[in-house]
Amino acid sequence: MLSLSKSICTFPADYFTVGEVPRVGLGHEQNSLGYRGDDFGERAVLNVLFMGDSWTEGAGVTEEQTFARIACKHLSEHYKVSVNNWNMGHGGKGYDAVARMLLNALPVLKPEIVFVTLPVMDRREYFTIDSEIVDIGVGMIAQTNRGNFAATPIQKEIFKRWEGLISPCDDAAKAILNYKLIELLLNQNNTIWGYSSVDWEPSSTRVEEFIKFGLFDLQYYLGTKFEKLADLSETDGHPDAASHRLHGERIFEWLINRYGKKLDEICFDRGKEGKS
Repeated sequence: MLSLSKSICTFPADYFTVGEVPRVGLGHEQNSLGYRGDDFGERAVLNVLFMGDSWTEGAGVTEEQTFARIACKHLSEHYKVSVNNWNMGHGGKGYDAVARMLLNALPVLKPEIVFVTLPVMDRREYFTIDSEIVDIGVGMIAQTNRGNFAATPIQKEIFKRWEGLISPCDDAAKAILNYKLIELLLNQNNTIWGYSSVDWEPSSTRVEEFIKFGLFDLQYYLGTKFEKLADLSETDGHPDAASHRLHGERIFEWLINRYGKKLDEICFDRGKEGKS
């Protein structure tokens, strides 16, 4: 691994890794780097990378119930090949985090398929002078103000200052820029990919508006948001297991309809290699 020395430059080198995927503290043990999915150490015939926030990570549902696992299971059954579920969903993250993590992971993992479920647009990653990340967002600030999140002193100070800077226009501008980076990274690698968005207003409606005006590319759009059929519970607004099942099935169907010929070729060629 090549690393940027903190003694040479003031830079959050731990979060912009070269030659490896960043480790996270999400607490999942199935993946050696802490993500909620299959380990990156062994490739399958198809390796599917999922990016997003807690809706992708699967807050409140089992790993087997996540839409990422369901989509991969359908792909495996349909093509009769091994499929890795590389779920890099990370709760509390926004567009900029998805772009940053994809920038790090794509050249290392080289997935055949990437699917991004775009988070809400008001979130940001702020890097402190000590090169640590503070996740900023309207929801996080509200939780802190209500006493539901035990923020550190530096987080409280950043949140206090950020409240005066909240701007839906800036949210939109940053979302467009980060979407374009995501699109550029995936297209230059000739990756099979698609995207949707969380079912959370106004972000989901804005995605549809950006598609309408050509700012987001329609050809990569699932055609629907991650539709939330029901809340997880009365106190948890995350999507329930039935919502995950529907989203996973829609992703699978969209992939085989949009990229069926290319996926047939990949699975056929890899199948021959496995038999030789």
